Amino acid sequence: MGIERLEAYDERGFVDKFVGYIEARVEAHLKHGVTRFVLGISCAEAPKHRARMAEIISTLAESESIDWTRVCVFLTDERWGAPENSNAQILRRTLLAGLQRRNIDFLEEQLCVPHLELETPAQCAEEYQKQLVGLFKAEGVDGPHLVVLGLEADHSIAGIHPAWYHKRRDRWEEIISRSVKVLVTQTSHDSSEHRISINLGVVRRSNKIVVNVNESTETSWQAVVDKFESGAGQPHKPSTPRRTGSAPPERVLRKMFVPTSPESPSKHPSRPKTSVETDAPPHTPSIQEQQPAYPLFKRSASPDGNENASALSPLDYIMKYKHITSVQLTLDEEHHLSLVILGAAGDLAKKKTFPSLFQLYVSKNMPDHTRIVACDDQTFHPDVKNDDDFWENRIRPYLEKESGWKPQDLRGFKAKIDFMPMKLSEPGSFGPAHERIREHAKNRPGDNRVFYLALPSSVFTLAIERLAQECFSKSGFSRVIVEKPFGRNREEATELAEKFARHVSESQIYRIDHYLAKTLVLNILTLRFANREFGTLFHQYHVSNIRITFQENFGVEGRAGYFDNYGIIRDIMQNHLMQVLTLIAMEAPASLDAEDVRDEKVKVLKQIRPISPENCVIGQYNGYQDEDQIQAINEKQGFQSRCPTFAVCILYLDNERWSGVPFIMKAGKALKTTQTLVRVQFKKSTPHSLFGDQPQNELVIRIQPNEAIYYKMIAKMPGISQKAKDVRRTVLDLDLKKGAEGQRATGAYEKLIYDVIKGESHNFVRRDELEQAWRIFDPLLQTLEQVEKRVPLRYERGSGGPPAADELMESVGFQKYTPTGVAVSGFQDDEVA
Repeated sequence: MGIERLEAYDERGFVDKFVGYIEARVEAHLKHGVTRFVLGISCAEAPKHRARMAEIISTLAESESIDWTRVCVFLTDERWGAPENSNAQILRRTLLAGLQRRNIDFLEEQLCVPHLELETPAQCAEEYQKQLVGLFKAEGVDGPHLVVLGLEADHSIAGIHPAWYHKRRDRWEEIISRSVKVLVTQTSHDSSEHRISINLGVVRRSNKIVVNVNESTETSWQAVVDKFESGAGQPHKPSTPRRTGSAPPERVLRKMFVPTSPESPSKHPSRPKTSVETDAPPHTPSIQEQQPAYPLFKRSASPDGNENASALSPLDYIMKYKHITSVQLTLDEEHHLSLVILGAAGDLAKKKTFPSLFQLYVSKNMPDHTRIVACDDQTFHPDVKNDDDFWENRIRPYLEKESGWKPQDLRGFKAKIDFMPMKLSEPGSFGPAHERIREHAKNRPGDNRVFYLALPSSVFTLAIERLAQECFSKSGFSRVIVEKPFGRNREEATELAEKFARHVSESQIYRIDHYLAKTLVLNILTLRFANREFGTLFHQYHVSNIRITFQENFGVEGRAGYFDNYGIIRDIMQNHLMQVLTLIAMEAPASLDAEDVRDEKVKVLKQIRPISPENCVIGQYNGYQDEDQIQAINEKQGFQSRCPTFAVCILYLDNERWSGVPFIMKAGKALKTTQTLVRVQFKKSTPHSLFGDQPQNELVIRIQPNEAIYYKMIAKMPGISQKAKDVRRTVLDLDLKKGAEGQRATGAYEKLIYDVIKGESHNFVRRDELEQAWRIFDPLLQTLEQVEKRVPLRYERGSGGPPAADELMESVGFQKYTPTGVAVSGFQDDEVA
């Protein structure tokens, strides 16, 4: 099972994230579901946590996106003996009062809470259990659609305290029973000793589970996460197989529970009844349900040294079977973060950097104590003289194009920005920025700084030298983000890296390649190594060829001068597509640590042969020479530009897994469509196979737009008259958006900047990766540009590129098919996804 983590850095952000998650789940269900949404809520134990949950529920009551007439709410737990401070009172003071103020009818039947006026806890539990069974039956559901839980410092959730079931096999069986049960539990942490609590069987029935992790429960949460990630919380597998549903062998039961001596009446006074059975037939838990009970009751010291804490908490058990979402409040008063943007008034900053920072702010993923220092040279931007000019003339129009913000978000984001003029050419220019940052940091022990170089690569070295001398932090980390291009060839890239190394370490440099943060690129590692069967499929035994395609239906308008100095091979293939290739071809890393993953990527790069000029076709679209900037370049150099706007290259890896398999890279501008995809084409069945001559199967990973993964395969044709051999090509579609309805997709730059703040380097290019990529392409570029001086083949705008490119791809085994699986040749219409 897995964990989706949402973090907030202040109280308001915590509430907003929690409410936003619940809103999205309710909206998605009500949009497609026919039943009312059933929501279970825990109001927490500690007073501060209860106040926070009250704020969350009050904010939910104000939500205009939820149709409350189609929502039912029940309590996961209640405090017996404290009616004035009960969880039901919190619901009535917050949710019901808020809906009443808005004149929204919320019927009594929509709220399900225990009746505390009953004489004993056992009677209360029995009656509440009947209520819940009746609620689920009336709504036509097996259990809730969402359960909101709070993790406490003693590892308890929903009133189920490990100390209560410690060494008690009977209690644990009731807790994990798949039947709907309501328990009477106990705690010594509160004056209200008894709790009326649903069992974990009800929680397991929930479609979604969200856990409230507060600042005082971080230790408990980390213990849960560590156990889960180490595999200790995974289901125990018996060494010998058993029939499903059969009782566990006695020897297993002996291992599952540590024997306890009979309770002495004098030592243990009578307790209230702990659960009530439903009218359903008796339920015999399977071994999977009881697992892993044997470590549950062994003695294990808790952080405070007591030995009454269980080795396995209720949340440990739930995470063995269900995905959960944690909303975690992280309050950090010791650190301050400064995001320093160099070139802040330029195109990249206003179109990409600041909108991404704005989304980090809106989504509450920006640390609370953060300032943004925007630096640029007023010589190049005379209309930007102060904070207001920078806001109005540069970034506000672009921020307003973003989605999901409110007017107060714009005001709050603006208040975080300082515009500071600077001149790279003048020593001491960063002194004022350094002093401003120190003022904002207010002598906090951690004065952390991230420098984003939204500058031409020609001034990278000078910028880093000035920053290291004048603006790096003395009491925190200093990290530098640099944008491509990282030189025009291997020599320039190596020289640039060596100059960087004089002032910063490799661990401080984050070379940004936004393709590495695209959703489907991030999914490639998971697809390959979390699904064991793909380990054997991705092999020369099965794969005919792999094609990585980048296409845009527009040309170089507005950036022709820049593009002509680099061309499509340097601009797209050597970085973006090469990074995708390494993820497709790499072996499983030793771990998911950043350096282990990047080590495997470098191994792949070292095994790729330099590209032969015969395995490359370049093209240029008609109309490129008509660009004003290109005509000026042509006039200056005395001949027409030979810059390719299109290229197809064939690459080969010299290793056992991929020996002989062609990797086809195609990139072009002014083509028929805009998309980026990976097409793994598997080997064709022999003509004399059982079903005859059939098209090749294909695994397609569409990176953009409309991210998708689908498998083109052969399936039986439907129909009463169809024979056994009547088959057709069909598509097995992996729906990556299922379960994420209503959630905004995170932008690539937004994800990468967040990773830098966190110090996460998985999705950035290391120096040796960069140098190896240049090793592969340098000989080809030198031959094309200096030896052959090859003139690109012309192609029409809106086509699939020059026909010679198709011929090259066909010559190495790539076969194009129509959607119905008919092989075609000369495929100038290009990809049919």
